[in-house]
Amino acid sequence: MLSTFFWCVLASAAGAFGATLPERDQFDQSSYSSKNVVQTDFAIIGGGAAGTYAAIALKDRKKTFTLVEIADRLGGNTRTFRDPSTGAVVDFGLQIHLDAPIVRNFFSRLNTALAQVQLSDFGRPKYFDFTQRVALPNYVKGNVGADYVAQLNKYSYLDDLNNLPAQVPSDLLLNWPDFAKKVGLSENSTEGGLTWPATPGNPLSTTALAIFNDGNHIELAEFQGAGVHAANHDNSQIYRNALAEIQANVLLQSSIVAAKRGPTPDRGVRLVANTPTGKKLISAKQLIIAFPYTPDQTNVFGLDSKEQSILSKISGKYYYGGVVNNTNLEAGVAYTNAGANTPYHAASLPGVVEIAPSASPGYFFYWYNTVSPLARTQIESSTRSTIKFLQSQIKATASEPNFVDFQDFSPFHLGPGNSDIADGWYTKMKGLQGYRNTWYISSMFVVGSTQLWNNTANILPSIIEAANQH
Repeated sequence: MLSTFFWCVLASAAGAFGATLPERDQFDQSSYSSKNVVQTDFAIIGGGAAGTYAAIALKDRKKTFTLVEIADRLGGNTRTFRDPSTGAVVDFGLQIHLDAPIVRNFFSRLNTALAQVQLSDFGRPKYFDFTQRVALPNYVKGNVGADYVAQLNKYSYLDDLNNLPAQVPSDLLLNWPDFAKKVGLSENSTEGGLTWPATPGNPLSTTALAIFNDGNHIELAEFQGAGVHAANHDNSQIYRNALAEIQANVLLQSSIVAAKRGPTPDRGVRLVANTPTGKKLISAKQLIIAFPYTPDQTNVFGLDSKEQSILSKISGKYYYGGVVNNTNLEAGVAYTNAGANTPYHAASLPGVVEIAPSASPGYFFYWYNTVSPLARTQIESSTRSTIKFLQSQIKATASEPNFVDFQDFSPFHLGPGNSDIADGWYTKMKGLQGYRNTWYISSMFVVGSTQLWNNTANILPSIIEAANQH
């Protein structure tokens, strides 16, 4: 899961900047002191899985780059809680990578050991309807079977929507229950398709295209014994190690507030960055967008009508996570939400998806799914209520849960609407690669860091070739 990246454009900062420096001057190098002018081959915006991979790969090719990241860390949806006083370490974002060469090579490059994932580490499931407040002791979750795999195999491009044809089969745009009925999927496979980890939004209205793109061949392999994670249960270590290595080329807690992108490679791009130490002018040969490019986050790049017609169609979903202790919940149990009376036992929204044990005793992580945005206080209040309910169900001593970390993963699982998909949106989006010296490597076509790293590795030669034409 969890391969998306966090980016937030500070429009107010852009307005304030415009008020202090005329627009005609903000891209003029002479308007800045020398220490605030950056000349580089590549500007990477976003330091999640794709952005960090691109930075390290470019460094290894002896290319120059500047990476701009809104957060105070790298890693995006890979999120790890670390408590130095107790030694507790809890991954509560991305959990698993595929045991593949690109994963092993990247972890090795960043001096981080890997270990095989044991699915038992995530706990023995016990099912409850968190909305109806009832236990489901006799419920057995359905899992996808051979009929699911046969449908996945039928549409070979579903693992990576870069390969989606312009004419998308209409069946794939049906919601999942309707698709399952039409093709005759078994009850188990239909239910299993609705319960992939970290699938946001209402599962009953999610399209077959989205279900298969999430629950693809890589996801299947990871849950059939081919999954790996950091041996120390700290998937964020590779990003801390990366930051230590490239820190001189990284602007943390920074954002782009203005951009000028040339129409041809020889014109390059100029970006104005708002940083903790003041405004900087970045002149680069090519721009790499590695953050979730929803409309409110891309308008600052001065989109033309072609770009606007494509990028304006994108939206994301809402998903949250956190870490909690002092719960008195049973060790080694994953408390999982399922509907008592809903179709295919789909969990009702909004609500906790699961409260799962971590590698650190006493610490649990949880995920929270909703169709509309919620504040941290609302989510933790709801999760606290759910934990209190579980305490009563298992006859645990009542205790006050202690919430120690939180992450808003939104916007999550980006994509356009069905009518735009039917109109060939993914083909149009792919056609934007390299247009106006701009490239897109965020989680639009794939989910999961393994695929993001693969796709980034595949497109980097084209990005470098374009820069060589500058």
